[in-house]
Amino acid sequence: MISDAMIFAAGLGKRMHPLTIKTPKPLIKINAKSLLSNNIEKLIESKVKNIVINSYKHSNQIINETKKYSDNVRVIKEKDRLETGGGFLNAINKNQFCTKNPVILLNGDIFWINKHYNSINIIRKLWDPNKMDMLLALKNKEEFFGYSGNGDFDFYSSTSPLLELKKKTNSSLVFTGLQIVKQEVVLKKRKNFFSIKELIIDSAKKRRLYGYIDKNSWFHIGTVKDLESFKVDYK
Repeated sequence: MISDAMIFAAGLGKRMHPLTIKTPKPLIKINAKSLLSNNIEKLIESKVKNIVINSYKHSNQIINETKKYSDNVRVIKEKDRLETGGGFLNAINKNQFCTKNPVILLNGDIFWINKHYNSINIIRKLWDPNKMDMLLALKNKEEFFGYSGNGDFDFYSSTSPLLELKKKTNSSLVFTGLQIVKQEVVLKKRKNFFSIKELIIDSAKKRRLYGYIDKNSWFHIGTVKDLESFKVDYK
């Protein structure tokens, strides 16, 4: 079972200003609990043994937020902003993971409710290392609260979980922020600053990018307006 996870918490959160001028976006609270704590606790409930969190701006606040958890939750302070892919590579190079196995990756500002099942356990169950370099939890954009953009992905066929990048304007699938990625995929990169999106493109070209539609309730909180709407509808 995959026992390593990483939460990306080094973003600048510019679209959430003024809330994120002095507070990192993952520490924004919903029902008195931060987005980051929600994600940490979901990982702990799923018996993930090692949780790594990267940070850049306001690192000390991230560290303070995690002190209430066990020593298995660790924060990396990045001197330079590395983006998601660079942050993942930096964690590998610093030997932050217990194994060389694939890692569960979470965006630090995502929020979901396990109504139907445990999403982390489901994505681990669906993982197939023989076929996959990356496995993404997806949502139909119409069912992703607060999301107003275009779709990002299509399945190659109605019977296959293999993904292709958006080729049609009516693509309906969007990435939730939860995924599993092989460490060796990112180790092939020869640079420090890059987005995880580059790994998605590379894996799609090799036909090793897979996905599934998650049945739980997911919430896209990209702006202050999204946050206020969420608080009104989901008290």
